[in-house]
Amino acid sequence: MMKELVTAALPYANGTLHLGHLMSTYLPADVYARYCRLRGRETAFICATDEHGTAIEINAEKAGKPPQEFVAEFHEQQLKDFKSALIEFDEFHHTDSPENHELTREFHEKLGEYFYEKEITQTYCPKCERILPDRYVKGKCPNCGAEDQYGDGCEKCGKTYSTSDLLEPRCAVCGTTPEHRSSKHLFFCLTSFKDFLSKWFQENKELQRDVINYVKNWLPELQDWDVTRDGPYFGVPIPGRPNQYFYVWFDAPIGYVSSTKHHFKELGDWWSGGARISHFIGKDIIYHHYLFWPAMLKGAGFALPARIPTRGHLNMASGEKMSKSRGTLVTICEAVQKTDPEYLRYYLTAITPNSTADINFSWDELKTKTNNELIDAYGNLVYRVLSFAYSKTNGVPEKSVEKNEDKEFEAKIPRFLQEAANHYDAVELKRSLESCMAFAGECNKYFNDRAPWKLLKENPDEAKTVLHNACRAVYVLSVALHPVLPASTKKVFAWLNEEPKWEDCLTVRQINKPEVLYQKIEY
Repeated sequence: MMKELVTAALPYANGTLHLGHLMSTYLPADVYARYCRLRGRETAFICATDEHGTAIEINAEKAGKPPQEFVAEFHEQQLKDFKSALIEFDEFHHTDSPENHELTREFHEKLGEYFYEKEITQTYCPKCERILPDRYVKGKCPNCGAEDQYGDGCEKCGKTYSTSDLLEPRCAVCGTTPEHRSSKHLFFCLTSFKDFLSKWFQENKELQRDVINYVKNWLPELQDWDVTRDGPYFGVPIPGRPNQYFYVWFDAPIGYVSSTKHHFKELGDWWSGGARISHFIGKDIIYHHYLFWPAMLKGAGFALPARIPTRGHLNMASGEKMSKSRGTLVTICEAVQKTDPEYLRYYLTAITPNSTADINFSWDELKTKTNNELIDAYGNLVYRVLSFAYSKTNGVPEKSVEKNEDKEFEAKIPRFLQEAANHYDAVELKRSLESCMAFAGECNKYFNDRAPWKLLKENPDEAKTVLHNACRAVYVLSVALHPVLPASTKKVFAWLNEEPKWEDCLTVRQINKPEVLYQKIEY
């Protein structure tokens, strides 16, 4: 069986994580990785903090700390946030690591024929007396004209560009109009990969089509990529080029590879064709993951990702973008203090489409969907069925007399499990959850219609069949929900005396006394 290598975009070690990060990247990656483990596949869920770049170097200086200490603190804080949202990495490493420095130099060496030197004009602030890297220059996007954009890319249209292309530039620190100074930089010949990328987009049917239709329009305008930054810069030094460093977007994705190596102590065949690679990202880094990174992997002889699931932004209820820099956000820490992390996981999975469409976050909607769907449809079903079986038959009884409606319902159980699996395999997580809730509705209807509390008096053998089918359905439904709701479904498996396995395997057995699974949201 093919191994599954699941990665999530590396969070920048320079700020607090918010629900937009959780929705677009880390939750879907975690859900998919949990599903793969549940199917018995050898799975590695890999991530790391992205720790290089000027923003970190300058902010560490402002904080009066060495960059290494500065990023280490954010590494620990972000890992704590992930754990509070029940995100379970196999490895959460960091890019300022010996493995990443070593592999960045290895990529540089293997990609040697694709590099060339070119003299460029850089932005220099006479007041700050330093070269201004991309994120420290602001102005108008040269592509769409959007105001207040950074010097490396536009948040509005997604286009990347060089700082010298920015219109009406200004120093993001002091507002001074910058000057221009020349320097010799190392460029990666991205244009050499234009035909490869075009063919890859066309032939790899697992790549997300709405993104491919968007990205392929950039191919005619593809430009070579400046991978050099002049010091001072916190990053990986470029061999043979004094006071020059690899641009953070060159070494950051290599962190996927280096973190895999750190986890297993050696790469094995994880990056050479022995695993199906899935990169989970947000739409703000499409350009880097659909163009730069595949070209780097291809040129250096590493395996390409099978797919790159990409989600849109999570906006505030007003429609305003959730953003760290603009202060419009709900942090993960704040959210899990206000509500159960599984309610967040359910709600965000339920509202996130398999596309780059933006969605709005609403506490009122979270309350409604949690109470009406998760608790009323699933939580109440679990308690009604298992508490009745525990008190009346001391567990899952054997089937006995079957009516047509029992046979019809029983036939739905394996069909549902296969349907949920198909959606999970396609990373259609919202659809899988919708299948679960629809099946929960059918289970409730079956249990109500057959009314085993009445059958116990009138026909006990029929009641046993109904309870047997209902307990099996609760188990299978809990298995399908387990990737999204790992904590609460674990309780269900403990009550059923069964381990979670992706199969319809519940047989006659004693069960433990169940409890109410969820409490309704009252705020």
